[in-house]
Amino acid sequence: MRAFRWTLTTLAFAFIACGGGGDKTTAPSNNTGGTGGTGGTGGGGGSTSSSITVGDNFFDPASTTVAVGTTVTWTWSTGTTHNITFSNTSISGSGDKSSGSFAKAFNAAGTFAYECTIHGASMSGTIIVK
Repeated sequence: MRAFRWTLTTLAFAFIACGGGGDKTTAPSNNTGGTGGTGGTGGGGGSTSSSITVGDNFFDPASTTVAVGTTVTWTWSTGTTHNITFSNTSISGSGDKSSGSFAKAFNAAGTFAYECTIHGASMSGTIIVK
């Protein structure tokens, strides 16, 4: 009986340690650095990348921190139409695109929220300029 419990306990720990698998439902993290820095820890503004991927209903990274004077570049990785529209309407955005890239220089400190107005707030991001 003791050997059975030990075996059962060992198997339970093995299953827990290996995880349950399943589908990944969040966008991949691409903190590869760039003009704005050397990479980040991902999530929550931890990125310092100046390169953002426009994917199917996500921006990666969704939030990034860059230095004043940095040019941030969004690159479409999908054939689906998206746009970059800033909350501050005095800042020009990308217009509707399904390929290519869009670059924007950030020459003043601040927090700049943006979204794809085609897909709404669920496809949004933030550029923090320090």
